[in-house]
Amino acid sequence: MLEKVKVTTKEIDELVAIIKEVWPEAFVPIIGQEQVDYMLATYQSKEQIEKEIAEGVQYFLLKKQGQTVGYTAYEIIDSKIYLSKLYLLHQVRGQGLTTAIFHWYEQLAKEQGITEIYLRVNQGNTQAIAVYKHQGFELVGELVSDIGQGFQMVDYKMKKILA
Repeated sequence: MLEKVKVTTKEIDELVAIIKEVWPEAFVPIIGQEQVDYMLATYQSKEQIEKEIAEGVQYFLLKKQGQTVGYTAYEIIDSKIYLSKLYLLHQVRGQGLTTAIFHWYEQLAKEQGITEIYLRVNQGNTQAIAVYKHQGFELVGELVSDIGQGFQMVDYKMKKILA
């Protein structure tokens, strides 16, 4: 059973701790340690997360048997769910948790009359791309963003239309 705990100011330190654990294992092989360090400091710092929450981004800790095993975040933009974050520790991947998370997002969308979920994924993250395709997402475009310090995010945009 996967528990989703909404992050408030009281859970931010726990969220930052799981981010610092999961991001290097997910991204160092794809974009390198230097860019990971920059992105963590710039986009996943405690201050940035507090700002995003204040602006309406919903963060959730993902827990299995009381242990934090990942996190997810979303916001509603133009009547669509933008799934901005979904990360699981490597030791819990392949246990059906991603499917449970996507079922939760689809239920959330239906409850709010939303018919589309979209996300960005690094073009080098072939494992995540395969998972998203398996969950019914399709590639709909490429996005290249300069993020400072000479770094770029080179992503695919993927979406899923809900029936």
